[in-house]
Amino acid sequence: MKSSHLSSADVAEHYGFFRKKLSLWEGVALIVSGTIGAGVLGIPFVIAKVGAVVGFFYIIAVGFIMMSLNMLLAQVTVQTGKRFQLVGLAEEYLGKPGKIIMTTLFYSMLIGVMVIYIIGEGQALAAMFNGNPFTWSILFFALGSVLILFGLRTVKTVEVLLVLSILFVVFLIVRWSAPHIQVTNIQYQNLASLLLPYGVLLFAFHGASSIPEAHSLLENKEKTFKKAIVYSSLILILIYALFAFVVVGVTGGDTTEVATIGLGAIVGPRMVLFGNLFAALAMGTGFLLTGVILSDSLQWDFKLPRFLSNMVVTLLPLIIFLFGVRGFIATMDIIGGVFISLEMVLILAIYWRSKQRGDLRSHRFGLHHAAWLFKVVVLALLVGSVYSVSKFFGN
Repeated sequence: MKSSHLSSADVAEHYGFFRKKLSLWEGVALIVSGTIGAGVLGIPFVIAKVGAVVGFFYIIAVGFIMMSLNMLLAQVTVQTGKRFQLVGLAEEYLGKPGKIIMTTLFYSMLIGVMVIYIIGEGQALAAMFNGNPFTWSILFFALGSVLILFGLRTVKTVEVLLVLSILFVVFLIVRWSAPHIQVTNIQYQNLASLLLPYGVLLFAFHGASSIPEAHSLLENKEKTFKKAIVYSSLILILIYALFAFVVVGVTGGDTTEVATIGLGAIVGPRMVLFGNLFAALAMGTGFLLTGVILSDSLQWDFKLPRFLSNMVVTLLPLIIFLFGVRGFIATMDIIGGVFISLEMVLILAIYWRSKQRGDLRSHRFGLHHAAWLFKVVVLALLVGSVYSVSKFFGN
């Protein structure tokens, strides 16, 4: 048997199991893979409606807003000194009502996200290999569930490889698509649709659940944890901006809801293959970490046995999918514009209550301009909420 030479400084107790602590770039990969997913495929469609140039700055703005939210959550996670997922944090700081609301949002949203991944993976794999999308969805679900059952030790190793693969595929997409970009597609703008990308971009940048997960394996490494959040945010902004700019530049007003389909129709067969490979990898990473986060939350916050929590996580999305939920973009828009916005409100309330209780007096995490970050996120939520309400009643 191979002996272990890890010192106590190299391992962390991750809910009863001693596991190797993450390095900086493993932490970055964990957060990136917990964020990137189906949302990236919907970004070009909504950016095409508002215009590539305006959309480029829109992506940067929302990316930094979500990074600010993650920083505020990270400060609470570090300085609370307890191991919670979002549900546990809500109960700690907002009491039973907070726990009930966060539980409803947290599980409804993440199970819905897993359903979106199952639907999207079926479509992407069918585009690459032909066949029935339903069959490919079931095959993907079976493989993903097995990886989730092995837990974070297996998933975090797979995540690094998947994130590197995603970066490589994005490079290929940009390289092959650049010659097909039309200047007229870039010049188009429509400020009347300025708030249209709100829900989809929130969905695409949402990764709050991965912050407590990353901290649990970067414990007592606060500087590394902080860098991991910043670096992962910058990587996501770069990936989304490049992908959206290139796709809209090529397909313009004909940009499809699943961006890689329209891109492949213009660029050619190899783009059909690699574009949908990018889609499959992006959604695959999100599915894996979302499943692990849900399982860990049931164990940490509700003390369920590991086997039972894994069964809940793997069976519920499958049941919903089998009962006929197939709306890819529609479900994404609802989750982003409604569920994620409400979750952000609760995270801000958790931060505010933590500050009132004096838990944030310590400078252990070293977060500067926290009050400014708080105000920026609140302003973004107010604008988005007004738009979401007006859009709802307008329909």
